[in-house]
Amino acid sequence: MNFTSATVTLKSMSPYSQSYDHGLPMLKGEDKGDYDRRNFMSKAHFNAAGHLVIPAVAIHQALVAAAKYSKRQIPGQGKATWTAKFKSGLILAEDIDTGIPRSEVGFIDVKCDSKGMTGAQKSTTVTRRFPQVPSWSARFDIWIVDPIITEEVFREMVDIAGLFVGIGRWRPEMSGGMNGRFSLAGLEWHDNREFVAKAA
Repeated sequence: MNFTSATVTLKSMSPYSQSYDHGLPMLKGEDKGDYDRRNFMSKAHFNAAGHLVIPAVAIHQALVAAAKYSKRQIPGQGKATWTAKFKSGLILAEDIDTGIPRSEVGFIDVKCDSKGMTGAQKSTTVTRRFPQVPSWSARFDIWIVDPIITEEVFREMVDIAGLFVGIGRWRPEMSGGMNGRFSLAGLEWHDNREFVAKAA
């Protein structure tokens, strides 16, 4: 089967912060603030080269969320939107290397509810620490296995994902946050679909 592929280049519009649940054990008598200061870098994703990576699933989920957000309908398919097509019709084979070494990944301290509840009554707060970089870029290949997804539609969903969905901790989609926004800096589209043979 001949798949369409694309090489995508993203450029950050806001910082990128990660919050991977690493599950490392706490020390006896350690509070969550001290625990985070000791282990915050374990919340980030790194590859074997020690570079910060964006999980492939994060980009895929952002594109699916963008398709849902757009509510754009597929021509000729009634009220069906592009959500299901982007959920099952795209493949990202590997996590995306940002090229940012571990030594250049900083952090941000955030006042959070001690039990992880937003807007809780009578809550207590604790300072949590998260890895964060102020700017980033990403270049990756993606396979478009559903031939109904065109370059125009794909480009639109990337634009929506960058502005209204985002990636990582405190992104617009999950919490109305400001992090993880991006713009489409480049798109190389390789359409490998075959022409439909005309009936004799």
